[in-house]
Amino acid sequence: MPSFLKKSSSKGGNGEFWKILVVDDEPDVHAITSVVARDIEFEGKKVKLYSAFSSEEARRILQEVPDIALAIIDVVMEKDMAGLELVRYIREELKNPYIRLVIRTGQPGSAPPREIVLKYDINDYREKAELSSNGLFTMIIARLREYRDIVELETQKRLLERSSFYSSVVLNSDIQDFEETLTEALDSFSNILGLTVKVEKLGEIKEDKFNESLPSVNLSWREDKSVEFSLREEINLSERIKVEFSKPLTLHQLEIISIFLERYLVTVNNYVLSKDLIETLYKVIYIISEVTETRSLETGEHVRRVGRLAKLLASKFGYEGEFLEFFEIAAMLHDVGKIGIPDAILNKPGKLSDEEFKIMKRHTTIGYEILSTVDHPLFKLAANIALYHHENWDGTGYPKGLKEEQIPLEGRIVSIIDVYDALFSDRVYRPAWSEDNVIRYIKENCGKKFDPRVCEVFFENYEEIRIIYGFKK
Repeated sequence: MPSFLKKSSSKGGNGEFWKILVVDDEPDVHAITSVVARDIEFEGKKVKLYSAFSSEEARRILQEVPDIALAIIDVVMEKDMAGLELVRYIREELKNPYIRLVIRTGQPGSAPPREIVLKYDINDYREKAELSSNGLFTMIIARLREYRDIVELETQKRLLERSSFYSSVVLNSDIQDFEETLTEALDSFSNILGLTVKVEKLGEIKEDKFNESLPSVNLSWREDKSVEFSLREEINLSERIKVEFSKPLTLHQLEIISIFLERYLVTVNNYVLSKDLIETLYKVIYIISEVTETRSLETGEHVRRVGRLAKLLASKFGYEGEFLEFFEIAAMLHDVGKIGIPDAILNKPGKLSDEEFKIMKRHTTIGYEILSTVDHPLFKLAANIALYHHENWDGTGYPKGLKEEQIPLEGRIVSIIDVYDALFSDRVYRPAWSEDNVIRYIKENCGKKFDPRVCEVFFENYEEIRIIYGFKK
């Protein structure tokens, strides 16, 4: 058989083709189709024909050649219904919903068109006699247009799925290397699009002070294949990034990737801002707490350790994410109310009198009054901790004498941590205790001063606590 009947060799302007499979046992049909297809160019790509003279030969081509856009199939070949069996094979065994299938027959009586169209997943039915040169040209262009659209829709669907996945990854996890995650997402997009992508750093953008005008979410596209933007790394530092695809994107592909990039950059921007604010707030609260503790001749490290231990125990009770960050900061403010207690009482070396102890107990309500003035979840949490961290499980604590579950969990958690840390420190009224004595005291007061469940979690995780304190094994 002449080689031109097997496949055409004409190339499109960009080296790509629309692949068409002709399945027919008549050589003349292949010759006519080849002549018509030779002059077809659709969206910058020419047509490449693959010829099969039986359904078995067609099956081999379908297994070996990817991305065939159109198959023009004769019904009667080696068997009366060989073409229709091939259709079923393509749709059901190869599970290929994209290739456009056209049944072409010279014996319409053996394959009634209405019955065939209803029973088989085909896209067109033509009698050979009606496919003139113009008719064949029109049919091929129409089917290629369908194939282009369905493949584009599937591509958009996959892009949206990956875009949603990577957006959720950023929103729901504590990613540290946003640039690496972005590159991974772009590689995934390029695989879907069947092209390559190059990510290039163009240099850093620095600001001496915070500037909301940093171009962190502005996309600059060039020729539908290259985009530049700034990825914020720190509050005053961004990295200029250039992403270049190996070929232009379609309008919808560009829109999907643009939406993803904009959301990604906004998420990163918000993360950096939020992280900076939390770190700044942490430092401010540490300074405030340290000043408060210094008034009572105690070290500011006490509040830092209480915060770290509170975060650890809260995580064991199922708290996570932003709440844990809040919990650590809020716990550091547990004694902020001491700012309203006179130095003579705070620093008295001996036992307090009943009247002095009554004044000392007011630090819980003073702290609550200070912190509850701020309408923010962190300060509401801090206000509760300040108010309730001296309540006892058996109801003997202060300021309200609450017992058991009446005491908010955050107060019960900080209660045991505050006592544990305080007993390790020298105070004006007593020296520091040994670890054995501290542990003995905590165990003796489980179910009395401390919530039994909080005690249980405390000791279940005691090795982690010891690591925080730098204790040797």
